[in-house]
Amino acid sequence: MKKLSLVVLMSMVMAACTANVYNKQGNAQVVTSKAIGQTKEGKEVVELLVRKDNGEEVVMTREYDAHVTVGSRIHVSEKYDHQDPDLISIRRYEFK
Repeated sequence: MKKLSLVVLMSMVMAACTANVYNKQGNAQVVTSKAIGQTKEGKEVVELLVRKDNGEEVVMTREYDAHVTVGSRIHVSEKYDHQDPDLISIRRYEFK
């Protein structure tokens, strides 16, 4: 039982340290996430409201991704044209 407790404690400490490191990464933060339907292949589609660090708010639609949660820091290209193909540029940094 002591070993299990130690493993759980170490996991919690590592998760907390990782969150602090990745908290400053990216140039935008996900504000809201709303399911809007499904693709022909049956994959869920969500609408994300993202606020860039410069204050600009961007609405994106993309296939559901459990890693991109509300509050996550992400990277959005500066030349985002509000087109679905631009969503490939999103890189995940933080998992909350």
